Formats: sequence, structure tokens, C-alpha cells
Amino acid sequence: MEVISDIIPQKYTKAIQDEKLAVAGIEIDLKDNKAGEPLRFVANLELFPEFEVSGFDKIQVKRPVVELGDKEVKQMIANLRKQLATFKDVERAVQTDDKVVIDFVGKLDGEVFEGGSAAGSEIVIGSGQMIPGFEDGIIGMSKDQEKTITVTFPGDYQNKDLAGKEAQFDITVKNIQEAELPEIDEEFIAKFGVKGGVDTFEAEIKENMDRELKFILQRKVKEQVFNGLREIAEFDVPKALIKREIDAAKQNLVRQMGGAQQNFDVNQLPDNLFEANAKQKVATSLVLDNVMSAQKFEATDADVDALLEEIVQAYEDPAKTKEEIKKNEKEINNLKAVVIENKLTDWVLGQAQVTDQEEDFFEVIKQNMQAQQAGF
Repeated sequence: MEVISDIIPQKYTKAIQDEKLAVAGIEIDLKDNKAGEPLRFVANLELFPEFEVSGFDKIQVKRPVVELGDKEVKQMIANLRKQLATFKDVERAVQTDDKVVIDFVGKLDGEVFEGGSAAGSEIVIGSGQMIPGFEDGIIGMSKDQEKTITVTFPGDYQNKDLAGKEAQFDITVKNIQEAELPEIDEEFIAKFGVKGGVDTFEAEIKENMDRELKFILQRKVKEQVFNGLREIAEFDVPKALIKREIDAAKQNLVRQMGGAQQNFDVNQLPDNLFEANAKQKVATSLVLDNVMSAQKFEATDADVDALLEEIVQAYEDPAKTKEEIKKNEKEINNLKAVVIENKLTDWVLGQAQVTDQEEDFFEVIKQNMQAQQAGF
């Protein structure tokens, strides 16, 4: 069998080279061979699709426009103060920004549902920890008070059995604490690694917000462009490439969960959990390669250096970080890929139907965090 496994690739590789085929995947069907007779097998080849991408003017993009001024900077600093707040017990009704300790029991149609109850749960009112309406329902309650509130789970709630459903929660307030915000002084500023006074602190906060916002908006626009390119391109995604991406996604998940150290068998994970994302990822890669090849976008050293300079500003020592990244060939290749993707995105935007859409800075940040938590 070892001899056969060596011979077969030699045979089909030569045939592929002679025919100049772009092969995405190969399946070998070994026939019933007998000693002394010529080796017989069938190589089933799956080829990369050949297609042209056109109709860029059909792509629709909603480009976010976000106001980022003194108001947003002051709100960000207020949020940072809340993050470093200390709490003290108070004997009054619950207000926004208070930390409360509660017991609650959730019910659907009068029946307690799994996962809807907790004892001694800590919640900061107004933080958005709970589903919409839950925290609002606690405002005005006093210590040891009991109350039943009615709220509706969001339509896109992660637990599909609860999504969109109305539930009642029996709540008992066990303790109420009031937030004490730190002063914006040298000690406070130093906790964020800033050297200087309040003006320097505000300037750095604004710079960080600008940088983060720019990358988030670029990503949002880029995602819309990529989605639009997939929609106007007609081709069949090779199953072999999808399978390869599924296997890679499984391995990645196992590594993240620490299963690799326990020799977890990735084949126990069903393919259909990963198939949709894998197909989309492969389709995106194929259509981007197609457009990039046709338009011959390039990433010059100056392009890469400009992007790298922008990225390292988020680090404590930008110059040192930049030099370390420049020594890493893999990181530089990743930056080149980003530069080319950015050029492709700008090129498509020049032909697409683009409309500006005003959005709130903090809502954009929140959506980005939710997307990251969901693994997008």
C-alpha cells in the first residue's frame, strides 16, 4: 500500500500539470487491482471556479457617519470613572448607577423556566447587564422589597426558546449600594498610563477614541463591500475548500477550549455547526482573489509602513513595537493583505451605491463588542 500511495500522486500530478488544471480538491477511487496487472484508479478532481465579477454599481453600502467631539470625550471619561467607582451601602430607593444585590425567579406563563433564576446576583443599574426593561423595573425599589416585573426577551436572544417571549420575574432586593466616583486627578490619570495633567489625559482619550472608531468603521464598510461582492458574483464554492475550512475551524475551536491538551477528537464535532461560516469565508476569499487579480492591487512598503505606524500608536512604546513587528514576516504579510483589502474596498466604493448613515459613537462601540463576543 505504501508503494501505491507513492505512485498514485505521481500519476495524477503529472496529468494535472499537463492539462494545467486549477485543482481545489482530489478524491481517489482505487479500483479492484490484481497482482501483475496495471494499477487502476479514478481521480475525481474538483476545480477552482472560473468566473468574472461585474455589476459593482449594484452593491449597496450604508457608510456610518459618527460624531466624535467634546461631548463624546467627556462621556467616555465619565464611563471610565464609573469603571473605577467604589460602592457604599445606602438606605434609600434604587437609582440609576446603583449596585444592587437581588434574588429573582423567572417565569413563562406562570412556570419557572431553566436558567431564569438566581440568588445574590449583583447588578449595576443602567449597565445593560440584563435584558431590556429588567434593570428599569428595579429602579424605585427599596431594600427587602419584593416586586414582579414583566419584560420581553429580544427577538434575537441567544436562547431561541426564550427569544421574543414575555416573561415575569419575581424580584427581591437584598442590598443597595451607591457609586462613589473617583476624582479626575493625578492618581486617576496614572491608572491609564498617561503622564501629564487633565488636558493631556483628555487629548489621549480623544486620540484613542478616534483610532478605535476609524478601524471599526473601516471594518463595517469592508464587511458590506465583501457581502456585496459575494452577491454579484455567481459561482459554485468547491466542497473540498469548504471541508478544509470546516476542519480548520474545528481545530481552532478545540485549541481555544483547551481540548488539544486532552487529545479531544475533533471529528466528534458535527460539520453542520461550521458549514455556513466556512462556505461564506471560502466564497469571500475566492471573490476577493478574483477582483484583486483583475485589478492588480499592490501593497507598497510605504503603504505597509503607514498602516503599521497607525496601528502601533495604541501601544505604550510605539517605536519599539513597530521594530518588533517589522522583524516578523508573518505580521508584515498580514499587513500587506489588509492594505490590499483597503484598496479594493475603496475601489468598489467608488462604483457602489453609497449612502451616509448617522450613528452614535457609543452604540457603534457596543455593537462592535457584541460582534467580537459572538465571534464575528
